[in-house]
Amino acid sequence: MQSVIEYYQNSNEESRLTTDNARKIEFIITTRTLDQYIKPSHNILELGAGTGIYSFYYAEKGNNVAATDITPKHIDIIHQKLLQRNDDQLNLEAKVANATNLHEFDSESFDVVLCLGPMYHLTNETDRVKCLQESLRVLKKGGLLDIAYINKHYILHSIMSKDKEYLSKQFVDKILRTGVIREGEKECFWTDAFFTSPEEMTLFLKKFDVRLIDHLASDGFSPYLKNFINDLKNEELNAWIYYIENSCREKSILGMSNHALLICEKSV
Repeated sequence: MQSVIEYYQNSNEESRLTTDNARKIEFIITTRTLDQYIKPSHNILELGAGTGIYSFYYAEKGNNVAATDITPKHIDIIHQKLLQRNDDQLNLEAKVANATNLHEFDSESFDVVLCLGPMYHLTNETDRVKCLQESLRVLKKGGLLDIAYINKHYILHSIMSKDKEYLSKQFVDKILRTGVIREGEKECFWTDAFFTSPEEMTLFLKKFDVRLIDHLASDGFSPYLKNFINDLKNEELNAWIYYIENSCREKSILGMSNHALLICEKSV
């Protein structure tokens, strides 16, 4: 994970979901969906919280939130935000933690675990299993586990159409077969990362004692159409978001979305 930590130490994750309207759609669809399940009384643990956009959102709604991330820079930014706000009513703490080993937290101590980032970078299946095992360990029975992932078919369309360097059978085979890229490899366009599909994630969840209660595309093809979306007027943008929200569970769209979201309930 060291290469992932170094990548984020030197990048601007703070702006990922806020810089433009195309990027904001993922946050809007995700929160509108999660708001249907998360109550103000719920204690929330966020794994891979980045600079805390979701953690602050739910803390401001009255939830007790523990934000964690493997990148020290991100936790420092969250602490800086907390100091700037100086709000005693905001129940948010942040610490550096690895999503595959949550020894800092007691078993069955959270109502909700948000795992909205780790899956992208756990290139080893053993680590993906550990991440969900630890998430479920700290989750109360009947609690919610929310998992985001990146679709491999969106990645193939997006990357190959933007950079012909990746327009090769070798790149296609690598993404379709393994879904994994690692720094130092010819086919790596990011940092160490893992891409999957709705079918593969649904099958993966069968390893765990959970019930899948929702599965949706959280941004569709919006990031690919960012120039179009960012030029929309407010009324037009609202219509676009309305479409995304009303089509996000359509299976033919789900597999082509950039990001997708699984909402699971820990079995009693």
